[in-house]
Order: sequence, then C-alpha cells, then structure tokens
Amino acid sequence: MTLKQLKHRIDKTTAALERERRKNSGIIADVGWGSGMRKVRTGPSFRRENELEGRLREYMEELKKLEETA
Repeated sequence: MTLKQLKHRIDKTTAALERERRKNSGIIADVGWGSGMRKVRTGPSFRRENELEGRLREYMEELKKLEETA
C-alpha cells in the first residue's frame, strides 16, 4: 500500500469514527431518566466504534513503518 493510499484510509476512518461517536452520543442523550429502572437495553452498542479505533491504530502503525523505511 502506498503512502498516499494509507493517508487517505486514515482520513476516511477518522471521519467514520467521529460520525459513530456523534451517533452514540446522541443515543445516550436521548435515554430518559427512568429508563434504567426498566428491564430494557438503555445504551448504544460500541462495537463499531471499537472496530474503527482498532483499524485506525493498525493504519497508524503501518504508516509509522512506511515512514521509517523511507
């Protein structure tokens, strides 16, 4: 993978991660006060956010390796 492609992927992944964080924050903000007293799922899933963070971490490591060799 070239340096340009890797930087593009980092930018796209960062933008997707920011969108996902905003979405989860909105879901958390919409949970009512009494929701915790009911037997319902009250919070969002952070699976996608965690996956994006892991992918971004991998891209950063790969970028570091490419910059070291160049």
